[in-house]
Amino acid sequence: MFFLALLPTLKYGYPLSWDIYYHAHMAHLYLEHGFTYWDPLTYAPFGRPIFYPPLFQYLLAAAGVLFNQDILTVARVFQPIFAFLVILSFTYTIYKLYNKCTAFFAGFLAMSTSLVHRFVLPIPENLALMIFPLSIYLYYRSIKDDSYRYAVLSGVLAGIIFLVHALSILILVLVITVFTVSILILKKKMNLKQFWVFLGSTLLVGSVWWLPLLLKYGYIFLSPPNEVVGLGGYLLIFGVLSLILVPIGGYLILKRRQVRDLLIITWLLSLLFLANIYLLGVDVLSERILTFAVFPLVIMAGLGLDYVRTHFNRKLFYSLASLTVAVAIFSGAYYMSDTEPLVSHSEMDIAHWFKANGDGQGVVISSNYKLDPTIVAISGQPVATGGYDNGRLNSPDIGKYTSGNFTKLDIITDKVGYIVLDVGMETPPYSTVVYENNEYKICRIG
Repeated sequence: MFFLALLPTLKYGYPLSWDIYYHAHMAHLYLEHGFTYWDPLTYAPFGRPIFYPPLFQYLLAAAGVLFNQDILTVARVFQPIFAFLVILSFTYTIYKLYNKCTAFFAGFLAMSTSLVHRFVLPIPENLALMIFPLSIYLYYRSIKDDSYRYAVLSGVLAGIIFLVHALSILILVLVITVFTVSILILKKKMNLKQFWVFLGSTLLVGSVWWLPLLLKYGYIFLSPPNEVVGLGGYLLIFGVLSLILVPIGGYLILKRRQVRDLLIITWLLSLLFLANIYLLGVDVLSERILTFAVFPLVIMAGLGLDYVRTHFNRKLFYSLASLTVAVAIFSGAYYMSDTEPLVSHSEMDIAHWFKANGDGQGVVISSNYKLDPTIVAISGQPVATGGYDNGRLNSPDIGKYTSGNFTKLDIITDKVGYIVLDVGMETPPYSTVVYENNEYKICRIG
């Protein structure tokens, strides 16, 4: 996986993710201001409280200082490392749950899914994904061994996820809750002490950052737009080969119904339900949730392949095993070679213009919201939006400025210094075009 992830990393001179520019900005902010809950440079001139957990951003900042490198360079270096560690953590967990054969093939099957391109992104979700399966495994051990120690360790890891990525901790707690309820119903032998120890440990670690924030600002949540995945999307996300093998593994799991099997089936079913909750009118990021559902599904597929090894003709097993490895390598190479940065050369060019020529004070209004996190991360120039919406208290009326329907009083009130428009859009009043490339032009106010 490491070498596959090197393909896009070495091909492009800047990070693959769009989200990373928000996190790079936050890393710069923490380096400049130290520990803070306020971001004055996004949703400027108003600013906003910081509602994104900081641990990933601290890691970026620390690595930048330790190796004396630019934050975006650090993010590029993280790409193959993150991809490798996500798969390694996952396969190690399967090995501890089942055996080497299941772990080996489940790891390759995970590489054959279309979501493998997400594993290479230098984002908090992937840091959380490294920890996620380990926390689940330790909770399973707390039940299997009737051990509070494992429940505490699982909760500590979950608490770290709470400080990295909010959606990941919600998914983890959901999976563990459904798993716990299923044991209570089907096994009728478990008490809830391990669950409460896990939950308490999670909240205790997470409260280090979240509690002061919530006490100061409350919780400002903006529901994300729906990301619905159709049937064809499921085939790409889970992989055709995995879906072919899943019925065999599913049969084995339903036949045995061991505690570890209940963990896998409840993990998968709870996330499939959550990914489709939009049918009940709830906005949900289906693809993000299905990223976490890939793991139990390929575990079931790996179990299916291991079952073929032990119960069917050896030639059939060797044929399926060879096909699995070949499909994983070629699929992974295809998805990696097709992965490219979500920020264009023209957008990077605009951001670097502000780094060289911006005044560091006037708010930038952009016709394309994708520009804002790139500009603020690279130049430190205040921007009217910022990439991540939660925590937003107020913002300038973007449409008013991009359409030219504003007054001098509006400029003074919103502290607007620049307007960035698509090439071809009319230059607004009170402004002069100071730079232009293939896609955008920068209009300086005044």
